[in-house]
Amino acid sequence: MSLFPPSLRRIALIARRDFLGYVRTLGFWITVLGPVIGIFLGVFGISIANSAEPTRYVSIIDQTGRYEQLIIDDVNAREDRIDAEKLKLASKFFLSAAQYETLETKIDTDGVEAGRDYLTEVSPDMAQRLPPPARSLFIAHAPELRPETINAYLSGEKSARYNGQDVPLSGILEIIDGEDAPVARFYSDRPNFDGLTDYANDILRRDAEDRYFGQTGITRDGYWAARDDAPKVTAINPFKKADDSGGGQTVTTADKIPYLLAAGLSFFLWLTVFSGAYMLLMSMVEEKVNKALEMMLASTRFTEILFGKLLGVAALTVASMLPWIIMGAIGLFAAIKLGDPALGGALADSVTTGMIITFISFFILGYLFYGALFMALGSLAESMQDAQTLVTPVLLMLTMCLFVVSTGINNPDSALITTASFIPVSAPFAILMRLPNDPPMWEIWLSAAILAASTALVIWGASKLFRHGILSGGLKGLKTILSFGRIKSS
Repeated sequence: MSLFPPSLRRIALIARRDFLGYVRTLGFWITVLGPVIGIFLGVFGISIANSAEPTRYVSIIDQTGRYEQLIIDDVNAREDRIDAEKLKLASKFFLSAAQYETLETKIDTDGVEAGRDYLTEVSPDMAQRLPPPARSLFIAHAPELRPETINAYLSGEKSARYNGQDVPLSGILEIIDGEDAPVARFYSDRPNFDGLTDYANDILRRDAEDRYFGQTGITRDGYWAARDDAPKVTAINPFKKADDSGGGQTVTTADKIPYLLAAGLSFFLWLTVFSGAYMLLMSMVEEKVNKALEMMLASTRFTEILFGKLLGVAALTVASMLPWIIMGAIGLFAAIKLGDPALGGALADSVTTGMIITFISFFILGYLFYGALFMALGSLAESMQDAQTLVTPVLLMLTMCLFVVSTGINNPDSALITTASFIPVSAPFAILMRLPNDPPMWEIWLSAAILAASTALVIWGASKLFRHGILSGGLKGLKTILSFGRIKSS
């Protein structure tokens, strides 16, 4: 072993070389911007598609006289619900908590228009910027509509009336009395236009339920009320403080938030380690095949190449994951500030300084552990086929860690999770899953110490395998390193 410490300058140059080598490729930017572009196209694409949807008018022939108004009321109620949710969501970003609560009350009691009037009163500028309610389906009145005139209306020979204007009909719903039950037909010359089909099916289903229950003296509303009022098992945590969130000792969704957050962080750690380690493997195999590593060894030590590549790909991995980190942070902030107060408070309480420090510490150790392992295997491989053969057991090991995450959500104190927190390959994931249950500090420190020692051992072994793999022919000479002979260090 050389008595001189590794050169930080050469390590930084190698890290810079690996980082910029990937950053300059088109594939890297597709990977980085892919999630942002996908979400942008998803959100705005749906918005554009909805705004571009043509306005359609339909009419109803109800020969029974029982369903037309029910369907109209159902359509209006659904559109009002959609408009109410849009108004509430948009207002939550700008109104104070008291104003938003008043807005919710007005919408729930007096309707959407009352909510818009209140918004105009307290924030005229915001009310002007809000788009008007957008609807694409309207029920028009056709005074001469009869079964024999359906084709004339659908062909455009006759026009219906809506708000005093002549409008063409895109569909006509006909309801007649059958022998045992009503018969409904929807007429349209557009095969993919459903029109009022879903609304009519819902109304007819409710009517069938009412007729069935009417024969037994039971009302449909009474039946569903009985179901809703049926006793349910209440989960109690006897160790929960009685004044927590005003819910006594009852287990709520807010109590499960820390475990879900831990699972999210564990999965993010797994995804980052997997993608980063795989990039290290590919980089190592590629540079070994094209003899770039041999040229680097002329002026650089094994350890400098090892640490330089680990540092460079670490920076690359963080850069590629940056969109997910930003979106996750924005989502977390929105959930805390704009979501349900109880759930937001549980999220805020879960993001503690100790959790952040633990996550960062095990993130670094886990990355170094797996990164060095993948690099060592990559240095032994002579081709991509060799690399796949060598890395398969490690990938299976890494995949098994997902089982640790899924098990830890419901059983964070199980013997499996406790044991896994002291095994280096699974410790970064298992210890995060145990955090919501406040494990003893000595166990966290012991897990970190074992992982740190294992990481140091893997890095030391990786440098040996790395040197051997480059200079001794990879897999063909692997038996040399397993012998008792001493490998001469550079």
